[in-house]
Amino acid sequence: MPYQESPHYIDETPGNKYYCTCGESANKPYCDGSHETRNTGKSPMELNIESACRMAICDCGKTKTSPRCDGSHDE
Repeated sequence: MPYQESPHYIDETPGNKYYCTCGESANKPYCDGSHETRNTGKSPMELNIESACRMAICDCGKTKTSPRCDGSHDE
């Protein structure tokens, strides 16, 4: 899977978001349904953003605080 070893930094807006956890989305950090077409066995992480904020979204697949980056890519 095409993970990368650094997070995606985004200025997020309020609302329900679906973040890619399989690494295959062409629209990272958001899910584009690639987990289904490529049979990755993974599902997107849904998160309700209540107010605008800056976020670091994991793209290494190792975080324990999905979808947020916890620095696991540095271990």
